[in-house]
Amino acid sequence: MKRLGQQIDGTSIAVFRIGFGLIMLWELIYFLRMDFVKVFLIDPKVQFSYEFLSFLKPLPKPILDILIIVLIVCCLLIIIGRFYRKAIIIFCIGFSYLFFLDKAYYNNHLYLVCLLSFLLILIPADNKLSFSKKRSNQKKPIQYWHFLILRIQLALVYFFGGVAKLNYDWLISNQPVRAMLENRAKQSFLGDFLTSDFTLYFFTYGGLVFDLLIPFLLFIPKTRIPAVLCALLFNIMNAWLFNDINIFPYFMMLSLVLFLEPNKVAKFINLKLYGKRTVASVSSTHINVQKPVLILISIYFLIQGLLPFRHLLYDGNVDWTGAGQRFAWRMKIQHRTLEKMEFKVLDMKKKVIIPVEVRNYGLNQDQINSMAFDPVSAVQFAKFLKRHCRENKGIDDVQVQSEIIVSFNGRKQQQIFDKSVDLSSLGIKPSQLNQYIRKLDKAK
Repeated sequence: MKRLGQQIDGTSIAVFRIGFGLIMLWELIYFLRMDFVKVFLIDPKVQFSYEFLSFLKPLPKPILDILIIVLIVCCLLIIIGRFYRKAIIIFCIGFSYLFFLDKAYYNNHLYLVCLLSFLLILIPADNKLSFSKKRSNQKKPIQYWHFLILRIQLALVYFFGGVAKLNYDWLISNQPVRAMLENRAKQSFLGDFLTSDFTLYFFTYGGLVFDLLIPFLLFIPKTRIPAVLCALLFNIMNAWLFNDINIFPYFMMLSLVLFLEPNKVAKFINLKLYGKRTVASVSSTHINVQKPVLILISIYFLIQGLLPFRHLLYDGNVDWTGAGQRFAWRMKIQHRTLEKMEFKVLDMKKKVIIPVEVRNYGLNQDQINSMAFDPVSAVQFAKFLKRHCRENKGIDDVQVQSEIIVSFNGRKQQQIFDKSVDLSSLGIKPSQLNQYIRKLDKAK
């Protein structure tokens, strides 16, 4: 308990705060450039809600546009450390709201942003390098537990990313690494090198060993510097290899500052900013961590430790059925190519088949891909079609069938559902849905 309450120089956390604000400012400007509100939230007539957040709906477009601007302002305040606590609270709530509106837009790095912004609410990250009006002796001190909760959260991302790779496809078939390297080779002058056995095994088993060991190596003082260098190289390679992970590798590179010796970081920053190596002494006194805070972070990390294992409750290949995939750091362990997607509505009274053009309902590519990756999304779309036909076309007795064909981790093309299954009548819980998902073919 004394160790948790020990006061530590807060420059490292301040650097992380500034980097967090800059990266999220970059991300939100990207949202504006791609017209996120209109294309992803307003135009689609169907929303792929999380089962536990079905009540969450998009606000009117003008309000959503204002929300994006407010979040940008919050990022600026986070960067300069002015009105920090209010800014990070508003950012956490506003960004999490956007993130949870539609699971088609789920991304591990956006989920990580929600978690880190929540943890930053508990931390006086404006203690250093800020334009706060408070004098130094009025600012809340940084304690060891502030560092610890951020470090543990980031370590869990790596560790569970490695645990998820302990499966047949990754270890034996070298998938989806093989498919990813082949795709990257088509776009690079390093084509032959990327498709060589050495590169394949290096990325397959090297990536696995890295994810499982790096969290521990970053915590051990003697291995910390080599671990930081390896993590930098690993994330640089990820940024080059994958074109769909956006800010994630940069976020993980930024986070490495939290694992470095706080006093050394403070000396380096002071030298660069003020031309001096000296660091203001930090009081050696210990501040007791409040019991409600301890309970809160204990419950938080208990949940974070259990969520990645919930897929063990479900039958079948969960990567194929989609059960327990989100909020579990199951990153880059499957590669799907959508070969065909067709839906049709059956008017059972008139015995008429009505073809469905999914684009007519404002669906964007992320939502279409979601139906190929997550069978629950396909069922949600079928239920929307059934409801739409009843409310707008007067068709009461409706069935919705689909033909969704994908290739999964190098296997032959196969359908997710039989053509004859009425998707609109299926439940979305794994125990209800999995029996209607076709069994995954054996790997090559």
